[in-house]
Amino acid sequence: MPIENNNALYASVRMLCRILDELNATDLVSDLRGTLSVSSLPGEVLGEIRLSLRRVHDHKVYSRVDVGRHVDEGIAYINKTLGVI
Repeated sequence: MPIENNNALYASVRMLCRILDELNATDLVSDLRGTLSVSSLPGEVLGEIRLSLRRVHDHKVYSRVDVGRHVDEGIAYINKTLGVI
């Protein structure tokens, strides 16, 4: 299901953190959780989340369907919201 708003994005990232935690990908979890606590302009927060999701994309855990789905949907939503192609 595509992400429709920032609240859904944050929920998806939190779910991804739980999945990654179960996979013992603690560095990725710390990185993602850190982006959720950034207090900046909305565009900057989305940019930081996108960078963290790209790091997950480049990690071996991305090949898992449940991980890849959250990453791909998150990046697609952020790209659409920020007008990135």
